[in-house]
Amino acid sequence: MKTDVTTYGSLLQSQNRANQAKAVAGSKTDPKFIDPKLLKNSPQPDYKVDLSGSSPGLPTPSLPTPSLPSVDIPKPKLPESNVSEKPKIKKPSEIPDLPEKSFNPKKPAIIFIKGLDVFSSPSTSETGYAGVGRMAEAVEGSRIYGWDQKDKIIEYIKKVDEKQPVILVGHSFGGDTAHEVVEELDSLEHQFRKVDLLITIDSVGADNDIIPQNVKNHLNVFGESNILLNDGPHVARRHEMTSVKNILSPYDHTELDDNKEIQFEIVNLIKDTLAKKA
Repeated sequence: MKTDVTTYGSLLQSQNRANQAKAVAGSKTDPKFIDPKLLKNSPQPDYKVDLSGSSPGLPTPSLPTPSLPSVDIPKPKLPESNVSEKPKIKKPSEIPDLPEKSFNPKKPAIIFIKGLDVFSSPSTSETGYAGVGRMAEAVEGSRIYGWDQKDKIIEYIKKVDEKQPVILVGHSFGGDTAHEVVEELDSLEHQFRKVDLLITIDSVGADNDIIPQNVKNHLNVFGESNILLNDGPHVARRHEMTSVKNILSPYDHTELDDNKEIQFEIVNLIKDTLAKKA
């Protein structure tokens, strides 16, 4: 049987069959025509994928953002400077004396006093009164002064505790200064400050032969070669208060403090005095 395609009815039938064929073909690829039964039976994933990230298909972990503690940093204050103001320079009389770092009032006062270097003889002595300095270095805690520093010596002794021993060693004019110091300490003004040991080495004064009562022990070394530079043996004003020992030496005036025997006598006498006082 042949179809008449020239009639209007046959043409509509042909178009309907063509549209149905296209619908069937499109349902195989278009997701709009997927059977809901198939979707119901298919397994569903147990996670959600965020496709907004840079790696599609992979989950993007959510990391917590650490919070830093707030620290208040103070701003440094700059010192105010006045350029127009000139610094005030103190005059020498306005500058106070610096405190002596090594001073301790609970330590003994051990003082060595040098003589006048005009009497030095380089041919017979190392450097004038170098022996006085070496003995001072050998005795721990001792101080050395010049023969013209009497006031400073007295001021230093007055700062030392009264229970601490006082020891004076003087050579030549230094011996005279040591004698003058003990004379001034033996007064009501200075509370009759006691001197545990006084050592004079060939002192040259003419008025220091008598040792005052505030001295406990006195050693006097004098030479026999230079009569004009020594004043002979010393005696105590009060024998019950002071013990005096005189040593006559054949050495020269500037050699006495360098002699090993005399140095031995002096250093050991100082050690014995400190041991007895302790």
